[in-house]
Amino acid sequence: MKIGIVWENGVSKWMSQMFEPLLSFPDTEVNVFVGERNKFDVKDVLLPKTLLTHKEEIMLGLASLPASARRVLGAPHKKLDFYYNSLNKYLAPYDIIECHDSSRSLYTLAGLKGQGKKFKLVVSYAENIPFRQAFDDKTNYIKHSTYAAIDHFIPWCDTIKRTMLLEGVPEEKITTVYTGVDLNLFKPEAKDTGLLREMSVPENDFIILYIGKLASWKGVHLLPYAAKALLAKGRKDFTFLITGRGAQLANLKKIIAEAGVEKHFKFTGFLPYTEIRRFYNLADAFVCPSYPTMTWQEQFGMVLVEAMACGVPVIGSASGSIPEVIGSAGLTFTPGEFFELTEKIILLMDNQGLKKELGEKGRKRACLLFDASKNAAKIYDVYKKVLQKID
Repeated sequence: MKIGIVWENGVSKWMSQMFEPLLSFPDTEVNVFVGERNKFDVKDVLLPKTLLTHKEEIMLGLASLPASARRVLGAPHKKLDFYYNSLNKYLAPYDIIECHDSSRSLYTLAGLKGQGKKFKLVVSYAENIPFRQAFDDKTNYIKHSTYAAIDHFIPWCDTIKRTMLLEGVPEEKITTVYTGVDLNLFKPEAKDTGLLREMSVPENDFIILYIGKLASWKGVHLLPYAAKALLAKGRKDFTFLITGRGAQLANLKKIIAEAGVEKHFKFTGFLPYTEIRRFYNLADAFVCPSYPTMTWQEQFGMVLVEAMACGVPVIGSASGSIPEVIGSAGLTFTPGEFFELTEKIILLMDNQGLKKELGEKGRKRACLLFDASKNAAKIYDVYKKVLQKID
């Protein structure tokens, strides 16, 4: 079986760890296509890679005139395709192509199938708000013009599957496979006291970790509110450790300064994926304070799985897929309710037994449901099923 992964400009270790176990499967080849403007460093990605360049794309387009010009000029939106001419060149020998939902990659791959390419198209699906694409004309066009070409959907969890059923996707074309992590990378380890000293964090502080995008819908502004509420409750020995980047960094720091809680916050900036496990293992609790908007709610919460795999107790808002991911292995709170978040943090501060219990339950849940090696085998079973289906 020859498998191609087209993940637009989002190829990263984060996504590749789900497919890397397939390299050990007999009679199986896996290749990931990496765009010239890929957003992440791919040096740690173990999958064989094909680099897609603008120069080759232009040269192939010129060689296939006037058809290539008709495709571009006839499209109802700008920049709909993702290396159409290059993928047309490379994809002929592939049995399975996987991409993600409502993307330029999907539009291109559906177009290539329409031109006679024989690969089966499998789509990883993350949306958990039905008909969300109606708010964006381009996304809506991609969805309505491509879904008939998709052979099978793999939603990241059952919360997403229920949304797909509401949208009318046939159930026989859906197989849920949880997104997984490399449990050899994310595992419980002793606190790195040297790293704490490096960041000037007192070793006895209760460390509350956030890793992720610093965006409004991720609820990061709730963290200084919770810090202020902790101080009001007489709690002083704690540090919020923030790892990530995003548009709300400056606003977050303004709130922290206004609340007078600067000494309780440390920022690491963006870190390579293979390094963040060191920070998970510093934490006494991990928080994911996302809250829903009209067009978004937490789609999965991979950071929760990574934290649980490291044996760290997790606290997540009851937004989107978070309750399904956490199950009974963590604590949840009402989205936006920072006083309730504060109470959950205090619960773990005051109850070492509960903290230990949730850490152990989280690790067990990660091993049971979110092991990338096991889940890659489930994805492989989907591929086999799709290839065996007679059109």
